[in-house]
Amino acid sequence: MTSTYIFDNDDLYKVLEFVVNYHLNPTKGSRGRTNQGKRSFGGELDEFIPGKLIEIAVSKILGTFKPQKKLYPDFEIYSNKEVGDRADPDITSVLEEQNKRPPNLFLEIKRLDPDARWLGPRGHQLKEIHNGYMIHASLEFDDSRGKKERDVTASILKLLLNSTSINLKNFSNFSDLKAKINFIYPFSYIQENGQFFKKGSIIPENDFPESQLVFKSDGSLRKGFQIVKDFTTSGDLFNSSKLNKTEIEHQVEMKIEKQSKNDPQTTPPYGKWKIKGSFLIVKKVQYEKEFIHCQEPTIMFNKIFGTFNLDAGKTYRFHFKNTLGKGTFKGIDDYWFSKKRLLELIETDESLELEKQMKTIIEKI
Repeated sequence: MTSTYIFDNDDLYKVLEFVVNYHLNPTKGSRGRTNQGKRSFGGELDEFIPGKLIEIAVSKILGTFKPQKKLYPDFEIYSNKEVGDRADPDITSVLEEQNKRPPNLFLEIKRLDPDARWLGPRGHQLKEIHNGYMIHASLEFDDSRGKKERDVTASILKLLLNSTSINLKNFSNFSDLKAKINFIYPFSYIQENGQFFKKGSIIPENDFPESQLVFKSDGSLRKGFQIVKDFTTSGDLFNSSKLNKTEIEHQVEMKIEKQSKNDPQTTPPYGKWKIKGSFLIVKKVQYEKEFIHCQEPTIMFNKIFGTFNLDAGKTYRFHFKNTLGKGTFKGIDDYWFSKKRLLELIETDESLELEKQMKTIIEKI
């Protein structure tokens, strides 16, 4: 069985019809779903087509595991009030034995951004839905064109416009567009392994890159830095155990970078790390930013962010930065774990194997 799907023209026409009907619906305003400025018909094409194509693709891919079941994505158009009140699945009906019925599972299907760092459903979905699955799928062109030429809307215009005055030949062909299911996991799994990021909080960066060394070549600490905690083999925070001290697992808290000068520095619920190695926590005093300097190879682990292997003799960021920028915060509740952590879990948990999950869903739905 396969986890990929290549679209045909019927898929495209169905999606285009949906966008036309959506645009002409008198209950729909001209602002985007995130309320970020006016949106035209062209904006609606860009916004809806990729997601609806992916819903079609996922329903077709799942259907290959049990052809006697046919899954139907959600192509209903709801009023703005209904959208606010509803928590509908992305597969809204199932045809089985000539009977069309509601699904027995809630499927939330999201387009996977290649640069995505966080994965998971909206917070309200986990509150309202327990018997559900999260599906992340990607759209890509199976060609060798550049990033700007691989544009979904442009590929559609190229297919539909028969014009000699507009040259669209450099864009990808719609026939080369394919979808792929990348990740599937039950809602219960992210409840156990993920983190609730509430409205009004930051979105933390989830990498901790190498930073400028905090020690000079002569071994002295650079100006403006001070040692906060010493977890080196000679440090006084080690106990007197005869065990190899670099194998001791330390619990260390990571703080959020201050969002403004007068903000208190806080440790978020996801800020606890387990760290093995010989290392120092060092602060840049002026900015109250902490760093980790490794005397020996060091491993740090967090259940949301994953595992990081740090090299001896190097310094790394040890504070959370806000991907939204200082003073900007989340506008909605989400339940997430990092893509890095999910990949680690997939390696160790056979139940997350993609084909197993797809077979489970088509049986249960």
